[in-house]
Parts: sequence; C-alpha cells; structure tokens
Amino acid sequence: MKSSDYTSQGCRVIRLNNINVATFNDTDKAYVDVRRFPELRRHEAVAGDILTAALGDPLGRSCLVPENLGSAIVKADCFRSRLHPRVDAQLIMFWLNSPPLARYFSEHGKGVGRIRINLAVLRAAPLPLPPEDMQAALVERIRTVMARSENAKSEAHLALRAANALKVSGLKAGVTGQLTARWRETATDVETVDALLERIPAPAQAPGGRKPTDTRMAGQAGIAVNDPGTPLPEGWRWTPLLRLARQETGHTPSRRHPEYWDGDVPWLGIRDARKHHGTVIDRTAQTITAAGLDGSSARILPTRTVCMSRTASVGYVTMLGRPMATSQDFVTWTCSPALMPEYLLYALMAEGKGIRRFGRGSTHTTIYFPELRALHIALPPIEEQQAITSRIKRLLYRADMLESEASRAIGVADDLVVRTITQAMSGALGIASSASSASARSLLDDIAADRLALEVERKRSKPKRRTNLAPPTIQQTPDPVMTPDQIIAAVREAGGSIAADALWKLSGLPIDIFYRRIRDELAAGRLTESSDKERLLAH
Repeated sequence: MKSSDYTSQGCRVIRLNNINVATFNDTDKAYVDVRRFPELRRHEAVAGDILTAALGDPLGRSCLVPENLGSAIVKADCFRSRLHPRVDAQLIMFWLNSPPLARYFSEHGKGVGRIRINLAVLRAAPLPLPPEDMQAALVERIRTVMARSENAKSEAHLALRAANALKVSGLKAGVTGQLTARWRETATDVETVDALLERIPAPAQAPGGRKPTDTRMAGQAGIAVNDPGTPLPEGWRWTPLLRLARQETGHTPSRRHPEYWDGDVPWLGIRDARKHHGTVIDRTAQTITAAGLDGSSARILPTRTVCMSRTASVGYVTMLGRPMATSQDFVTWTCSPALMPEYLLYALMAEGKGIRRFGRGSTHTTIYFPELRALHIALPPIEEQQAITSRIKRLLYRADMLESEASRAIGVADDLVVRTITQAMSGALGIASSASSASARSLLDDIAADRLALEVERKRSKPKRRTNLAPPTIQQTPDPVMTPDQIIAAVREAGGSIAADALWKLSGLPIDIFYRRIRDELAAGRLTESSDKERLLAH
C-alpha cells in the first residue's frame, strides 16, 4: 500500500507511528477507501488485537488495538496477533514490552540500514504463560503499579516545569535589575556606567564586515537591536556590544583535507553548543590541526569568550573554558573589563527563543551581521554585574538540583514498572493460582485442541472443486436487513448525497454484501458516484 492510496476517511490504516510501548498513538491517522476493505480483510485488526512494530525504536514494541477504532487494517511491518480468548492479550502485550523480550528482539533483528524482525521471530518469542486464573491478577497488579508510576511521573514533570520556570524568571529578573533592587538602595562607592566607559576604551574590532543596521528591535529582557528606548534601572545604560566586546566569527576548515582535522585544537560546533548551552565548555566533539588553522579563516579565541549560535539552531550560548576555534555558525564576543562574560552569557540566555526575532527566515532562521553588529545590552555598573551574576548562579544551581531530582524520580518510576513486569514474568510477585484452577499445561492443551478443531472445520467448509457431473448447488444468502429500495431511500433522506462508508455503517450490512448491492444499483442507474468516487448520489 502506497501513500497515494490514502483517503481522508474510510477504513483506518494502522502504521508504525501508531504503535508505542503499551500505548496506541491515535494522533497519526491514515485511511484507505472502505470499498477496498474486502480485498484487505486478511490484514484486519480489531479491538483487543496485539500490534507489534517490526522496526523502529524500540524494536518489537507492542500495544493493543483500542476500542472504537472502527474497521482497520495493519500496514507492512505492523504485526497483528489475535490470541485465544482464554489468554489475556494485555498480559502478553506487557510481556512483549519487557526487557527480556527487548533483548530477544534485538538479538534476532536483521538488516543493514534499518534493523527489523520478521513474523517468524515474533511467533518464536519465548513467553511465559500463567494459569488462566492468574492472568487477570497479574494484569491488575501491573496496571496498579503503572498508575502509581504515572502519578509520580506527573508530579515530577510538574517539578521539571517549575525548575525551567525558575531558570527563565531568574535570568530575566537578573538582567532587568529586579534581583538587585535592594542592592542598589544600599550599595556605596559604585562606579557609574559613564565613568566605567570613560575609563575602559572600546576594544579593537576586526576590519571590514557589514555595517550595523539602523533598525530598532526590542528584546525580551536585556538585549536589543540598537537602543530600544525602554526604561532601565537607575544607573544602567543601553550600550552597544561593539563598545564592550570584540565581535568575531569562526570558520570550518575544508573537509577535503584530512590533515586539517583531528588535531590538538578544540573546534566548537553546533552539537557542542547544544550540549553545553548556558555552561562553560572545555572539550569539543571535533578538533582541528595547526594546518587547519593556517588553511582557513578560523582562529583561536581566548578563554571566557562568549559564543552564540546564529544559524540553524539559533540562540545556543556557551563560554569557552579554554582557547579554541569555532565554526562560522557562531558569533563570538571577547569582553573588555567593562562587561563580565558571565553577565553577557546570562543576558543572551534570558532572551530564550525570543532572540530569533532578530533573525530572518521562516524555515531556517539566521541572525545576520547587520543585526549582530547593532546589538545593545542593558549595562549596569560592574559592581552590580557581579552581584547579578552571583544571584543568578545560585538560582540556576537550585533549579538544576530540582531538575536533577525530578529526572531521577521519573527514572525510578519507569524502573518500578519494568521491575514489576520482569518479576511477574518470573513468578516473583507472590500471586498464586487457586487449587481448583487448571494448570498452564492444561490450558495449552485446550488451546491446541481448539486450534485443531478450528482447522478441521475450516477444511470442511472449504468449497470443493466443481465437476461436470452435476450442476453446482447455489447457496441462497438470506436477504440482509436493508433492502436495495431502503438503500436508495437512505441516500435520498441524506439529501441525495452521502459518503460511501457512512452509508455502509448505516446499512448494518457485511461490507462485501453492501458493495455487491451498490454495484448492482450503479449498474441499474439508480445510484451514481461523485467525480472523486467518495460519495453516492440518488435523485
């Protein structure tokens, strides 16, 4: 089945994205014309069937077909298992998602690019089968633990959101002067910003480059393009970053020269900035050689240089913990004594995703150098910068501790479910079968007998080959509830036009009989189809 076969409504197509661990993802919906259902019936999935993913992560993940999904089929690489009614499908689904089965699927996966399992691997999966009366008790115990785990994780996720909110509010409060309001009331012998800038000269900038833009754009906290004119605490000034720091960028040595790479010079890339956002970086994923420096425009920047990604993933900020080079994806600032690198780091972080407003491009935002060279910062006196960075560090430490504990709690909750399922599989939960209950061996024997009887019945009911000795006997199918005239009447009652699958559901007929009737009515001219073949018309 191809994507071009999909329709906006009809028979549901279950795809890999619908199969999560123990959960059916109902957000990714696809349909095929319901008139194709008869030819696809052998792929039908009904409520309570087990769905298993043949590829993807994790391999062999399984869930149940939910109630009220309607007519549905499984697509390739989605296995459907329909169990004997005396075997609890939910319990087997838990087994399939357990660590022992995850290892089994991993060991038996095949493929070079995308590892997958085949149906034979699933059928041979080693699954413990408890006696029938134990199955429901085990499911109940596992579900109870899962509910407690989800409650604990919900609380932990609230804590994670609180930690993130503390970081965001703390950064913004710091670089807008709210954290140091009382400090300003009591501080003495503070050098004014004007005096600071008069004492410390502007750093030398690299020659050439684009001119700063004249456009004004206010930020969310303490960064803006040009002076936005927004009010600041007493003693603060909107100051160009070019007045306070040497601005540069980096370069990528040619990949066609292997001798440029894997040397002793750390080289900052986007992956490094994403990993070390808001922190000091001492080690990079890639390094370059002295030849790479000489053969490119890259240069080594000093320790405590602040770097911000300006392309692709805009807004990641880090500070160099040792001299290193960077790619051209970054803008860098080497601060003069008038600006603490930590304060600049926090001011850029406080903008969050809002810093994208300084860039251009809807799909891939980039902040270009006319805007970067026009950046201004809300600059407090150097003594207040020190007080602000000290307070923000304490806030971020508390937020990190809260985040760490919440993440640990989520891990503990997940591990509790895994351990419970593993213990259930090994019979270590202390749930015993009643003395009167049939053993698992007896249950398997009964299932085998039922399967044999079903196979015998299937062969018995299989139509025999016709011969010329006698005319075939025609089996008369009883008329279904909705007659052809009633079908026509139903279309007219719907205003003369109705979706084919809606009429089928309304008719209550088996789908093959329904479409046989529709074909007859189309041939007789009492019904016609819309141009898109989606609706039936009657006049």
